[in-house]
Amino acid sequence: MKEELKCKLPKWYKSINKDKYYLVLSNDFDSYYSCKLLNKLFRINIGGYFDLGQGLYLNRERVSGKMPIYVDLSEINGMCFDNHYTFIPNRKRVSPNNYRTDYQHRYNGSTFAFLIALYGVDLRRWSIQQLDALIAIDGWDAGYFKYNGRYRKVTLAWMDAFEIGKYLIPILQAHDRQYFLNFGDKYHLNAKIEMRGNRLYCDQNIKLPSCQFELVKKTTREFMPSYKLQEIYECEPDLIITAAETYKDKYSICRKVK
Repeated sequence: MKEELKCKLPKWYKSINKDKYYLVLSNDFDSYYSCKLLNKLFRINIGGYFDLGQGLYLNRERVSGKMPIYVDLSEINGMCFDNHYTFIPNRKRVSPNNYRTDYQHRYNGSTFAFLIALYGVDLRRWSIQQLDALIAIDGWDAGYFKYNGRYRKVTLAWMDAFEIGKYLIPILQAHDRQYFLNFGDKYHLNAKIEMRGNRLYCDQNIKLPSCQFELVKKTTREFMPSYKLQEIYECEPDLIITAAETYKDKYSICRKVK
């Protein structure tokens, strides 16, 4: 990743003490593979799960005496790795969109691809299948193909900033979007992770913590225009947990249940 991008990020990501922090997983494979990478790099474990419609689940034993790091979640106060765009500032957020000022030029790939670049993972020995997955997870291919390539330059610029374009661009050039949609279906990249009976569950064969969790913070998920979120943020900012602009001037938020 280019240094001009790294220098705009908070520095805590460089060294993460597994005895002081735990990871909070969300409900998709982008968060899951990002957690897997962070575990490989720092031996840090998943201690929490955030359900966008229900709230925050924790395993008391795993999180005792530790602080959370939210993964693939646009948390507005605490430490998090994130790929979303939001107008709400968070000095602890590690995201390529920290310094973007417009929605059209935001980073439009996965948190996982961002972390691969951030930590300088060597892609030279990755298989084509692995590189395909790096593009397909969270639909990074969409920015290249959709709207007749209207935002293609944005996607290419981010790949260049991440210094991984030489691995991914030839793959994009050799295929169409249907190829990546089929790839995602074949390898179930859109599978969801959920809480069932206080245990994490996914209908795919992935390794999840087998311990029990309990709901410790109830939230509700809402969709609203940006001006409405601005009003809430100005009046009751402490109620907002996450906020992400999922479409132009339209937000998905989670806020505490009063």
